[in-house]
Amino acid sequence: MNIDLPDIRHFDDFYIWFNKDEKQEYYSTPMYFYKATFNVDYEKRLRYISWKETESTDRGLKNPGLLYYPFAQRFGLLLLRFLNADLSNYETAYKDFFYAYGFEILRDIDEYSNFELKGRYEDDKTYLKETKKIYDILKEQLIYIQENIQDAVDYIYNINGNEYLKQFTHSQRYAVYLIKRKGKLYSYKKNDNVIEDNYSNKYDDFRNTSENDLLEGLKEGSMIISMSNTHKSNDIASICYAILEELSKTHNYPIKKCQNCGMYFIPNSRLDEVYCDYPKENGKTCREQGAILAYNKRLQEKSAYTEYRKTYQQKFGVVNKNKDDKKLKAEFETWKKQAKEKITKLKHGKLTEDEVYEWLQRNK
Repeated sequence: MNIDLPDIRHFDDFYIWFNKDEKQEYYSTPMYFYKATFNVDYEKRLRYISWKETESTDRGLKNPGLLYYPFAQRFGLLLLRFLNADLSNYETAYKDFFYAYGFEILRDIDEYSNFELKGRYEDDKTYLKETKKIYDILKEQLIYIQENIQDAVDYIYNINGNEYLKQFTHSQRYAVYLIKRKGKLYSYKKNDNVIEDNYSNKYDDFRNTSENDLLEGLKEGSMIISMSNTHKSNDIASICYAILEELSKTHNYPIKKCQNCGMYFIPNSRLDEVYCDYPKENGKTCREQGAILAYNKRLQEKSAYTEYRKTYQQKFGVVNKNKDDKKLKAEFETWKKQAKEKITKLKHGKLTEDEVYEWLQRNK
């Protein structure tokens, strides 16, 4: 797939398009960098961005070169970042979301929010002051949009585990959500300008492929020429709508909520993943922390003490129901004496946990 932007004039707008085969999305924006870093892959003409606390900044300089080196990231990441962003104040909103996508995507939220960003800001203080002013004006509206999209995602991906909805696909729930207007999502497409992809735009991709090879490849099914429309918009609601629409068509790419931190995420490898891979303050991801918790839980379940109490209760219950069975009672007393000896040796370090556990398993 050609990752270059369509052959049109570019202005100070946000563009996004998708490659679902590679599970990636590409976007281009004349964003302003502030404490953001990125790496450039010059061979593929792509950029990969990350947030980093650093003293060095670009002081809010606009970078038109981004138009020719679009950013690449995991399919759906923009939507996930917006769903998870702390929008309660400018600082957290910037760190969670706007460091990567800029403020151009707020220009067309409504007819009153249109604003212009300067070509450059003289220093960090001025840049922060001006962009904070924009954010503070639009904060409540952004929170409202975020809540509406969260509601849509909760329904479409059945986040709350509704038994009735489990029998339907993401795309089916998506269609019903819009048709029945269960939320405001249906109204969020108004500022999405779709630039259609078509075969006539594929010349650069296949110019070195012969006509015969193209025909034979398409005939045999060995060649797939995928299409990906580009969405041009300065409205975060319309952008999220477009991403959600594309995601809902992809059955093996669900949105979930992390069972540890509650953030929205898309599984990396296994569909049954329950923990996200977002790094936390301690440097570990929920997936790593969840693995440790699960391991400790398994250890606890295999604990010799737990096994002793469980087996004791089971044997005591059987003896209590058969009070006249003297043989059963004698066997229980013998087991109880031996088991207590094992537990005592465990407490004094004369036996290991595994040794006592295995003895209890053999002598149930």
